[in-house]
Amino acid sequence: MLPPVSARMNAIAGLLVSWFALQSGGLAWGASPSLGGLSPRGGQRGTEVEVTLSGGQLQDAQEILFYEPGIEVTKFEVVNPGAVKVMFKIAPEAELGSHRLRLRTATGITELRPFFVGALPEVTEKEPNSEFSTPQAIPLNVTVNGVADYEDVDYYVVEARKGDRLTAEVEGIRLGITFFDPYVAILNAARFELASSDDNALVWQDGAASIVVPEDGKYYIQVRESSYQGNGSCI
Repeated sequence: MLPPVSARMNAIAGLLVSWFALQSGGLAWGASPSLGGLSPRGGQRGTEVEVTLSGGQLQDAQEILFYEPGIEVTKFEVVNPGAVKVMFKIAPEAELGSHRLRLRTATGITELRPFFVGALPEVTEKEPNSEFSTPQAIPLNVTVNGVADYEDVDYYVVEARKGDRLTAEVEGIRLGITFFDPYVAILNAARFELASSDDNALVWQDGAASIVVPEDGKYYIQVRESSYQGNGSCI
């Protein structure tokens, strides 16, 4: 004989509540960590660089897993569930280019993210540098860590001598962060454009402009998103 309908419904409801509690508990316990990005995105080989890894569910982070040799972690600090601060010691012989890594926590492993090793000293973009009249002065032979934001145009100025080869290359879409179509140009002090590049066969959708300096003086590097549609991820 079947129990009354109300009793059966109560029993089913109790089973559903128990199932939901089990599923909710499982999801909360098994939440995977995530790694959104690194700041800065790279460093010069032969140096030590402090790097902040940002993401989610990182409160139990334990180590960094590298896929290529050449970088040693000398400091590891969990700041909060969204950030881990580390010190990277980059070997002098570390291979140039992308070094892939993941962050391992007690409950999982994050997505794969790249950290870029370069040969040149690193310089950070400093605002205001969005006007031709207020460029950021930088030395030759450096890597600039900057952002091409929405409707943002950034200017840098260097001193060069007649006969020098002056080249400005943007590594944007190749960083694998977001869809980014950078534009780069070299101008003289009279604001005359000597060379420009949107796409380049050597660097794909990134740009590379190059000139032989015609005379001693200041030369200006302009960097932006080609259609002025950049954002905070256009690094």
